[in-house]
Amino acid sequence: MLEEPYRWVEAINNRREYLEDQLSGGSPVVGMTYADGVLLLTTTPGPRKLFEIYNEIAFAAVGHPADIEKLRKAVIDIAHIEGFNLSARDVTLQRLVSFGIGPLMKAAFDEIFRSPFIARVMMAELDPVEGGDVFYTIDADGSFAQGGRVAAISGNEESARAMTAKLGQVDGALPLEEALDAALQVWGLGRLVLDSEEGQAPSESDVREFLKDGLQGLKVEAAVLDRERTVKSKFNLLTEDEFPLAAYIGA
Repeated sequence: MLEEPYRWVEAINNRREYLEDQLSGGSPVVGMTYADGVLLLTTTPGPRKLFEIYNEIAFAAVGHPADIEKLRKAVIDIAHIEGFNLSARDVTLQRLVSFGIGPLMKAAFDEIFRSPFIARVMMAELDPVEGGDVFYTIDADGSFAQGGRVAAISGNEESARAMTAKLGQVDGALPLEEALDAALQVWGLGRLVLDSEEGQAPSESDVREFLKDGLQGLKVEAAVLDRERTVKSKFNLLTEDEFPLAAYIGA
């Protein structure tokens, strides 16, 4: 019996290593504020990765598509139950993370005879009045952190740190077109750091050169929580007409 706690710790460490390996190739997700709200951007070979959760709340993730879909559905259910039992104003990102998706992911991670969620999640909340927009990032073990006006998730911590540092230099009041360009550059930085064996920080010219060819076979996906929309739902998944990719990568 005395050995059991040590076996549990060893099993948890093995799960952590397994998740890091599984998530290592995940395409980064960029989150930032812009003049009219919140912008999310990523790439995907097929399945969507950016979603609306509830009116002014959006969801994005890196990981296994099936697990991303399970988490998306779970947090939507939690949001609608909150809205039904209380009111729409009580559906806040802080509650959804602290009492919903965070504990859900932690429980799956801690139960060693159950498969963990192979995913890292980013969620964003628009403040339609005062502009106090909020980001949360939730790791595969259920740990979460609140961000200010920017956030990033990626296949490893080094890539996410480089992206977050770069985002901290971006003006949060940019118009959408310029914000899309900035977000795509940050995505390219994160992708290059993720693929780098030596961990060297690429230059801006390296990023722009990479973007000319590095998006082959991928779909760039961008969505906004638009403060200027007059309907309850502030989420808008940008179309190719709204986001002409060639204009941002210099093709």
